[in-house]
Amino acid sequence: LVLPDGFTSRVIATSDSLVAGTDYTWHVSPDGGATFATGDGDGDGWIYVSNSEAIRPRTGGASAVRFDADGNIVDAYRILGDTTINCAGGPTPWGTWLSCEEFDWHGNSDATEAFGTVAGRVFETDPTGEAEPILHSAMGLFQHEAAAVDPVNKWVYMTEDQADGCLYRY
Repeated sequence: LVLPDGFTSRVIATSDSLVAGTDYTWHVSPDGGATFATGDGDGDGWIYVSNSEAIRPRTGGASAVRFDADGNIVDAYRILGDTTINCAGGPTPWGTWLSCEEFDWHGNSDATEAFGTVAGRVFETDPTGEAEPILHSAMGLFQHEAAAVDPVNKWVYMTEDQADGCLYRY
């Protein structure tokens, strides 16, 4: 890792290991992530959210690490489970995280049996972990990659992880 002068770095989480100062084991195959200000009255801390692009059935999802205003880790927890191959996703202007499954279930007759559900979905998650994830079925079933939200019109633009993939607007 090469950093500019004056910058520092530290490891905050390692796959399949406890996040320092917590009893939470960090997920495997970290992928897309974002940070969110907490605005919780205890100074301006933040939450880092990361998807798990795990290929094993039902082990994907997303996790979060909460920091205080001084950058100390105060908690780590899961915000989405029972999904698979959660790829890039994206933050929303209203402070939630869109977690996108990249799994292509089309033509895979074993998908429902292997994953216990249909895959290739989009879930809106709460970085604090207080609200249950919301499945957005209208965003389709395909190999979702990234999501970006137009803050004015509230349109969600999504990409598809395919060589001939499309750009979608919801």
